[in-house]
Amino acid sequence: MRFVVFILMLFLAFINGSTVVLAQGVGHPHFGSEFYPTDNYSITKSKWDGIDEEDLTIVNNDLDAQSPIFLLKEKDTLLNVFDLYKEDAPYTNINLWLNHRPGIEGIKNVFLVESRFTGCGELLDSYYILETGDGRLLRLPSLETQNDGNELYYWQYRFPNEKFGQRNRIVKGYLDLTQAEELISFQKEKVYLWDGKKLIPDP
Repeated sequence: MRFVVFILMLFLAFINGSTVVLAQGVGHPHFGSEFYPTDNYSITKSKWDGIDEEDLTIVNNDLDAQSPIFLLKEKDTLLNVFDLYKEDAPYTNINLWLNHRPGIEGIKNVFLVESRFTGCGELLDSYYILETGDGRLLRLPSLETQNDGNELYYWQYRFPNEKFGQRNRIVKGYLDLTQAEELISFQKEKVYLWDGKKLIPDP
């Protein structure tokens, strides 16, 4: 899983004579983001939360076991955001952010769940969930950011109420950052329209 990936990243950095730098982690709001912490919603912890790496192997030798991570509104379960592998649990931090009224017609909220795996480098999975005005929850394709100590391209969706956003559109792109998390530029990859059910590439 991710632990194996980072062993490979460390090996590649070693043979290239470079040093893998542990990123500090990009929080919100940053660089014109409108995602903020929320008290009304939360995410569940994994069933292995609080168990250290050594004890984790004693509890169950099945490192491929998974624990679902759910989005909650107060005590109500809304949906399963993703499944966390047991072997990744000791190295993973999960955060929830909310963009209220993002400026897309028919969309009330956008949830952002970030799963940050830190080892010899950093992997960040970003899960965006749209909440419609009638309460439906719809996923955008997840985004992955890798930081091996060299280029840091922080992949995001940007919404109309955010910096780098466009009116009535959802912009997919990445923040080009230094290892000190200083912004170099925002690079736009694709622009989408939202038809109420899915993303449509803007011609």
